[in-house]
Amino acid sequence: MDLSFERGYDSATCYGALAIYGGITLTDTLELLWQSGPFYNVTWQRFTAEFTPHADYPYIVLGGDVRIACNNEFGIALALDNLSDTLRELPLVTYKVEPGCQGMSNGRITASATGSYPPFTFEWETVGRTGNVLDGISAGQYILVTQAANGVRVRDTIIVHDTEFNGNAAIEVKGCTGEALNKIILRTEGGVGPYEYLLSGSPTVKVSPEFDDLHAGTYNIIVKDAKGCLDTLENLLIPDPPLFTLDNTLITAMSCAGANDAQIAFAVNGGVPPYSYSLTGLMSQTDSVMYNLNGGVYRYHIADAQDCVLEGSVEVPAATHSCAIYVPNAFSPDGDGVNDIFRVKVFDKITDFRMSVFNRWGELLYTTNDIKAGWKGDYKGQPLPPGAYLWMTTYTDGRQQPVKQTGSVLIVK
Repeated sequence: MDLSFERGYDSATCYGALAIYGGITLTDTLELLWQSGPFYNVTWQRFTAEFTPHADYPYIVLGGDVRIACNNEFGIALALDNLSDTLRELPLVTYKVEPGCQGMSNGRITASATGSYPPFTFEWETVGRTGNVLDGISAGQYILVTQAANGVRVRDTIIVHDTEFNGNAAIEVKGCTGEALNKIILRTEGGVGPYEYLLSGSPTVKVSPEFDDLHAGTYNIIVKDAKGCLDTLENLLIPDPPLFTLDNTLITAMSCAGANDAQIAFAVNGGVPPYSYSLTGLMSQTDSVMYNLNGGVYRYHIADAQDCVLEGSVEVPAATHSCAIYVPNAFSPDGDGVNDIFRVKVFDKITDFRMSVFNRWGELLYTTNDIKAGWKGDYKGQPLPPGAYLWMTTYTDGRQQPVKQTGSVLIVK
């Protein structure tokens, strides 16, 4: 049909607009089937109305589309000519788009049509091909013209995108320097499964997304989906942990026989922190200094976060001279009258005595010059929690020799 805006009908009209309705009577507007929208052409212009009724109507009603607001009180005016005397059914066209790989021509469009006037023909305007399947195509825009046996043609614009296909890798570093215990774990998104994986330097294609038992180094991995799309993950670096070594062992000898205040300090380097330290018969700890030791040979076991191990033995010389004082290594300030106070025992005539107690951060908790006095396990009158605390005593012994003793004491509750 041809439509025009009849401005001359009335000088105050706004534009032309046509609506088509389905109805039971000649004046029904039961279902709005189509709208032209406002038009301003004062010469004839061809319009094609395509609509899908939701019921069977004996009448198709045409009228001015007064639903559209006008900027004056007189409304719209239009003229209609060359109205087709038949309604022709359009074929219903659907299509399936299979995206292609990026940079490749392996996409596909499969079209199908239904309606009352088969057979249907399919023409791909963009590439000059026919048939309902268009394959071997890259990303882009394609125009499909479908024609039914009644001569009606439908023109569709179809957009084909590249496949969204991405691989991501997570690296797990395990083991010690030079060991092949590392792992690469892949996570693939998009594409068409199942996927295949090929590691650089390996002839074997895997369907599992994990590569185990890898040495440190740089790797490339090719990921391929079922359609043949490829994604390459390049320069995946597995670092080799620094060589785990024991650089030094510092021994602090016993201050006197029976004091049990010797120390071993380990200085390690490399590996992966944190480290753990243990001696035979003693619990593992994160502190690199082992306290309250007697003379003897100790087996040590040092491990890093990846279970790399340093083992060996170290000897602490036993003291041969007697102690002027004895310092206990534990007490229980629980008020039961037994071992409630931390104090020294004197076996010599000493002078210039001083004892101090510190927490692990070196904060002074208690000090006294009185040999008979002792610490109650508190700080400023408040009981302290169980744990290890450091002590230091200085004095002049019976031979008029200055002596300094250090060690740790446990509060047990």
